[in-house]
Amino acid sequence: MQQDLRQKANRVRCHRTPGIGHVESHFLKANSPDGQRAIWLKHTAFVPAERGRPGEGEVWAIAFDRARSGFPRGVRLTHPLASIHWSDSPFEIVTPTAKLEEGVATGTAEDDTHAIHWDLTLRGEEPPLFPFPWRSMYRGSFPKQKTVSPFPNAIASGQVNVDGESWDITGWPAMQGHNWGRGHSDHYAWIHANLWSESQSTGAWFEAFCGKVMVGPIMTPWLSMAVLHIEGETYRFDRPTSLLSRGNQVSNSEWAFDWRQGDMRLTGNAQSDPGAMAGLHYGNPDQTTTYCLNSKLAHLAINFTRRGAPTVTLTSEGAALEIGTKDPSHGVRMLL
Repeated sequence: MQQDLRQKANRVRCHRTPGIGHVESHFLKANSPDGQRAIWLKHTAFVPAERGRPGEGEVWAIAFDRARSGFPRGVRLTHPLASIHWSDSPFEIVTPTAKLEEGVATGTAEDDTHAIHWDLTLRGEEPPLFPFPWRSMYRGSFPKQKTVSPFPNAIASGQVNVDGESWDITGWPAMQGHNWGRGHSDHYAWIHANLWSESQSTGAWFEAFCGKVMVGPIMTPWLSMAVLHIEGETYRFDRPTSLLSRGNQVSNSEWAFDWRQGDMRLTGNAQSDPGAMAGLHYGNPDQTTTYCLNSKLAHLAINFTRRGAPTVTLTSEGAALEIGTKDPSHGVRMLL
């Protein structure tokens, strides 16, 4: 059953249809247990909206190291879309330099500046996360970007080599995600965390997303969803009171949130030093650019309360924080 759900969550939605714009990403991230390092791997597909323009497949590899200068480091390789092999059953994406299967990622990415190689496996018992509350949100045109997490909480093992230095990936908290759509949200923020400060719950994980999109000439307010898994229970903030919450404040390096649903309340803040973030150019099928501002070593603090229970506080120095914006004056160094 779990395998069937993961195959459904990872199913490739890109069909290379000329004239129908599409972006899609399968990605994996893992953090060292001491919170000092992280690795982020991505396979992307890009189909332009303009007929006659060829599609592209990309492999991204980005390494973070809190204690050392010169990080984050990254490599981005671009291949003709026709050279990418996809399969849904069993799931696999094969490019000229890398391969992603269910729970397995291998590959190499090199350019004139950096070289990153990886051979990783994921182990996770949590079922895939489908954060949108209604099936129509996955089947219809709104929102224009869909997201799922085939492995919302996992443990990675294996090896990563960054510019000749071997990183032993043993017991690293990890996750694998998948998103797709007609384009990136016009403004968005995403958080994931499953590495917590010492003495806090090691089985907990948290994922949240908020976004704004243009509907005709009108920009929507923030639409947000969040899931917190703690002490064996999963709490979802995905009803209208949370989806349409005004409790989101997003800048180019910080997201503060305050959501209420029923007898539950979830408040928190995720932030990163802009100098420690990786700035990435995300192309859209309409030829605009979304600036992705990303840290895998962000600070996160959350407080979860529900009637009749004590407040649960979790903090992390190894959270993933990603901000998407169309504003070119965001102030983050563009890495790729």
